[in-house]
Amino acid sequence: MAALVAVPFLASPARAGEVWLCLTETRGDGHEVTRLPAGSDGAFSLSFIHSVSRTPVTDYYHVADGQIVQTSEVFRAHGAGLPSIANDMDATGWRHEDGHFILDMHRLTGPIPLRIQAQFKNTLHTADTDLPLAGLGYNALTLAPCDEETSP
Repeated sequence: MAALVAVPFLASPARAGEVWLCLTETRGDGHEVTRLPAGSDGAFSLSFIHSVSRTPVTDYYHVADGQIVQTSEVFRAHGAGLPSIANDMDATGWRHEDGHFILDMHRLTGPIPLRIQAQFKNTLHTADTDLPLAGLGYNALTLAPCDEETSP
């Protein structure tokens, strides 16, 4: 059973067109754990340490028309589970800059299942927040845009 961790809703009055992200428990009853606003353009990112290469990876997203779209993946080393070719699924570009590989893409993801392990430093980044996910006390979460009727 997950430890109870007090996580305040990071809610403030919603502004028209503002996108909110909800983290829900994947296992168990699927209750909402927390919610927070995405960036002004619906942008957010997820970072983690890759389990094979042991190097940082950051995946960039935005929410458009209620859908999560992955726009890029940035990483330092090739490894199992990381892209290695420019024609990877939904890729729109591939480059190497400042010691990082960058795969640009336009990939609709749907809700994002997250497996949380403290040693991999899973973190959700929005315009105003860097949220270490292991601190929430769950080993599996799902990230999705909040339903309009439940947004603050």
